[in-house]
Amino acid sequence: MSDEGKKGSTDERSSGAATDSAETEHAPDGISRRDVFKSIAGATAAGALGAVAGKTQAETFDGLSNSIANPIQRDRIPPSQGSRNWITNAAYWYEFPSNDPNELEVWGYTDKLSYAPGDEVALHVNTTADSYELEIQRDGATLETVKTYSDLPGKYHPTPIDCYENGCGWPVSHRFKIPGNWKSGGYIIVLRVERDGQKIEQEAWFTLRAKRPGAKADILFILSTGTWLAYTDFGGGSSYRIPPEAGGGGMESRDTAYATRVHTHRPWARGFIRQPEGTPTWGWKPRRYEDFPIGSPPQYPSTYYYLANGLSFKNMLSGWAGYDSHFARWAEREGYNIEYADQHDFVDMPKLLDRYKLAVVVGHDEYVTPQYRNALDRFVENGGRLARFAGNINWQVRFEDNVQICYKHQHEQDPVWENPETRYLASTWWHQHDGANNPPVTTWGVNGHKGVYAMIGGATPRGAGGFTIYRNKHWAFKDADLYYGDILGGSVPVIGSEVDGVEYTFRYGLPYPTGEDGAPEDLEILALAPAIAGEEVDHGHPEEAHFIGPSERDAVQYAETLGLEPTPENIDKFVRGCAAITNMKKGKGEVFCIGTLQWVHGLQQKEPFVETVTRTVIDRYSA
Repeated sequence: MSDEGKKGSTDERSSGAATDSAETEHAPDGISRRDVFKSIAGATAAGALGAVAGKTQAETFDGLSNSIANPIQRDRIPPSQGSRNWITNAAYWYEFPSNDPNELEVWGYTDKLSYAPGDEVALHVNTTADSYELEIQRDGATLETVKTYSDLPGKYHPTPIDCYENGCGWPVSHRFKIPGNWKSGGYIIVLRVERDGQKIEQEAWFTLRAKRPGAKADILFILSTGTWLAYTDFGGGSSYRIPPEAGGGGMESRDTAYATRVHTHRPWARGFIRQPEGTPTWGWKPRRYEDFPIGSPPQYPSTYYYLANGLSFKNMLSGWAGYDSHFARWAEREGYNIEYADQHDFVDMPKLLDRYKLAVVVGHDEYVTPQYRNALDRFVENGGRLARFAGNINWQVRFEDNVQICYKHQHEQDPVWENPETRYLASTWWHQHDGANNPPVTTWGVNGHKGVYAMIGGATPRGAGGFTIYRNKHWAFKDADLYYGDILGGSVPVIGSEVDGVEYTFRYGLPYPTGEDGAPEDLEILALAPAIAGEEVDHGHPEEAHFIGPSERDAVQYAETLGLEPTPENIDKFVRGCAAITNMKKGKGEVFCIGTLQWVHGLQQKEPFVETVTRTVIDRYSA
């Protein structure tokens, strides 16, 4: 999360300025969801700090769950398909529409992720209210309301328990045509219902492309919707888990079930599109000895906030509200003329970038399609520029009929694997030696498996929080007055919580790529920060105190995925990594990469060095 005293939005408005449904939605006995999760979060935090006498964090959590589960038990799934309560695996709670007509709710989604002016938007709404209203907002330099509709008829629709992979299947509730004069950007559809003084809000989303892409702007801002889809868990399923009812739960691991298919026809989980002002990020930097003294167990302060405020646990790692929106607002306020698109647009529009000079990506772009990557390669090789202020590039996914497919390391089970002619489309790790076998560094200038975790839990918890500058005379730093050895972005912190790097060696005080991870010889490494493949779990704390898990576990997976025997020597090669700032020529074009999720939070917090470097890169590449 952001550093103490600076955490949260610096905007005058909140990214979730509307009524927070986590505050107003209640269980039948009147216990508010916010109160429930605030209690859980407080007790979990206390357990993590050892404040609950004689109990571990896990024992504290389990005890609290058992003590309050019965009073707030709630049937959110049709009885014929089983039931659950909020506390079941509470750290990974998810939303599912209620079948109780007395419970005021509203949910919605659009039929597509993105549109162009003149297109018709089909909105699918499910509500227990008799009517609802909607407000369409463009979220950029300002939050602008462009259209409102009132007194639209509401109706409740059943939701299949497998909606996360097959869609909710709700009928179209409202249609509207996008006017030709609406500006390209990110659009929030705020849904509102009210009954007996109780107000509930939820949101849908769409991206609006330009009517003639690149005709009036040189910069295309590409939203990382592949990773949004992978992380959002409405209905209980994501690319990291499936609901307990389907035999899943918990964080992804080598023995945890996850959804290989995630559908766009479902609402975004809470926190992905809007967040209450002050919502922290996942990365965290202790400021004082008292924040993290010797012997402290690993800490995850932001997770307690998400539980206490009824937000999706995964919104901390992806989504418009937490990441992409911060660049959009900053860039527009700086006067940059940018247009917008989704990563998924390139499946049907491979030449979408042709008329632009610069493509920008921020935040978390872990999951991408081969069509998108091919479009980037073609664009840069033909003279375009790519500025990537993002981290954790890892997975090749496939997008078909509103479904994103990713079998990850089980790529042999992907139906396209059987046919040698379609095997290249198999959804797997980009580095997979018997799969894609295409290191990301050749496109983005960094690799996912050479970075991973930083500034969270037992992963570099007392790190500097910023990049150590080595090539301070590089053009990207010319206006930032940076010296050799300076720390860039440490006060934010910009490092974390997942990062990308390269394999490097030092010669005479400067880092150079070794090339063993596929990095080209002429790739320049400008700055570095330490990272690790998991958490250090040998500091004397119980196993349940660690959220991510041991670095050796992931290092084994990296070794095996790259076709190496998981010997101690090979495992040790992948335990430690880095976040890196790199620059490379590619064909007639060029790529600049800052490999960390949290760079955009430096823009959000108006950190002067972060802003200066970002301006320099954008100005040079869009000139």
